[in-house]
Amino acid sequence: MLGAVFVKADKITILLGRGKKVYKLYYKHIDIQIGWLFFTTGLTVSNRTIPYRSSEIVCITLWGPLLNAIIVFISYLIYQSIPNAYTLVFMLYNGWLFVINCIPFKIGKQESDGYIIIREIVKKMYTS
Repeated sequence: MLGAVFVKADKITILLGRGKKVYKLYYKHIDIQIGWLFFTTGLTVSNRTIPYRSSEIVCITLWGPLLNAIIVFISYLIYQSIPNAYTLVFMLYNGWLFVINCIPFKIGKQESDGYIIIREIVKKMYTS
């Protein structure tokens, strides 16, 4: 979401979870929808009237893994001060998300952040 804010997206939608929507919040141009199974998936979609350039898509996409890495670092610092299982699981989960999202892969229509970044870099190289 932060990457989309930085490149001035017209509308940002955050989808957390699957199944029936149990909570919706709309603030300015940000729409947050939480599904019943909220730990199963997460997705941010942003739109803008003016199409995104490849560099802007890379910027938006990099923010996902980058924030996971920042959360891991902060969780680690908290865990060192106040060790508990919840902080450890939160730290490990975000570490796993960071690593998995950096690996470029595509399964069906689902693309990892690493895949999107490489796709945009290659596209930019061949269209320049």
